[in-house]
Amino acid sequence: MVREFLQTQGYTAALQAYDEEAKGVLEDIPKSMPVPKPLLEFLTDMRMAQLHSQLGQLNMPRYSIEEQDFANPGDNTMPYKDQYVFEDLHHVNIILARTADVAVAPTWQDLETDPELTVKRVPALVTAAADRTVKFTLLEGTHGDDQPGQVFKILQPHDGVALDIDFHPLHPELMLTSAMDKTAVLTNTITGEEHQKFKDHSKFVIRAKFAMDGAVFVTGAHDKTVNIYKAQPEPDQSKLPTYILDKTFAFKGAVEGMCVLPSSGNRSPTVVIGTRDDNYLHYIDLINYDVVKYNMNVNKDDWVSFTPMEISASPHNDGGYLLVSTDSPTGRQILFRADSALQLFNYYGVPTDGFSTPRHVWDRSGKYFYVTGNDHKIYCFQVGTQALVGTLDGHKAVVRGLFMDYPRNMLVSCGFDKTVRTWVNSSTQAPSEKASHVALNGDMVID
Repeated sequence: MVREFLQTQGYTAALQAYDEEAKGVLEDIPKSMPVPKPLLEFLTDMRMAQLHSQLGQLNMPRYSIEEQDFANPGDNTMPYKDQYVFEDLHHVNIILARTADVAVAPTWQDLETDPELTVKRVPALVTAAADRTVKFTLLEGTHGDDQPGQVFKILQPHDGVALDIDFHPLHPELMLTSAMDKTAVLTNTITGEEHQKFKDHSKFVIRAKFAMDGAVFVTGAHDKTVNIYKAQPEPDQSKLPTYILDKTFAFKGAVEGMCVLPSSGNRSPTVVIGTRDDNYLHYIDLINYDVVKYNMNVNKDDWVSFTPMEISASPHNDGGYLLVSTDSPTGRQILFRADSALQLFNYYGVPTDGFSTPRHVWDRSGKYFYVTGNDHKIYCFQVGTQALVGTLDGHKAVVRGLFMDYPRNMLVSCGFDKTVRTWVNSSTQAPSEKASHVALNGDMVID
């Protein structure tokens, strides 16, 4: 355990001294002995156990709410079976894939049926890739002459690769993208025209999210800043809103993780920020811009041993939990109680290193989550039991993006193998039209 720690942390001189001084002891260890937990994982578990014991002695209801929630471990309705693979959407690495009912202009076939129609909502797979394009692919039904699986719209909102995509909750034709060209862009998906462009960052803009029913949107970048943009008053509700930069927050390191929490109880709409070179999660109140930070270290020191690469809120309890995926070599995922530093669970074992960009999503029940490993697999954990349920195999290179379509109970994944894959639960998935792409027949590998 100690030797593995010295080796993985790069303490070469200390490792050499350890091997020399402990040579006799190491030789006596049976080769059949099971591989022990990593030292950092062991120490974290020990510290967590100590804290749990202390809280129990204080008779604090630490798990009163969580215990009721976790008492039901889940009903296995999470996606586990691969449905389709889209192989020809892009011929380069795919950075992001998600679904959306996008607003587009009607086709002539639509106008023959309804001459007054001005906007049509189309279920689409939305992808961004290294070719700098954002493509809309038909998921279901027809759109003019287009069939499921066919690309029906191509946009290029940036001079660099798009890194994040979101859609306005009240104006679905307003698409927000952020990119490597240091900009954030609002695009009208009906006309395909740029609505607004923002050039307030000086490095990659890695995150962009709408909040508060679109009253604001938030961007986070590798220039160590977060920008909050506010919609301007517009009496005509039929017009698309315009935004101005209202507030900038600076942090110690590059922004990596960002999550918008809904208002709940005493909590205002909030954005949670995680950065490099910092052991705190920063909660920014989107109403008054107050900032509260919570230490991610159990022992409350300020040692930075990992980066919160991905942050998301639980879908089933108004964001009561916050899941954090780290770049720790132990593959550590941390479940926090939202609005606190309390760690409910830690999950280990996902192949990760300091160069990894893990991505995760919750299933719609909040009982499971999926996270990417650097071995091209997707790992599925049961939240309450901490058990690794299984792995989703299929991608042949780095899995770069995950998205959960809750209404369809469908997981979407994409990666550097230039494919997009959809995953469903065969027992809950309604029959749908076969798209013009390759169908697969694999299942989750159960551990």
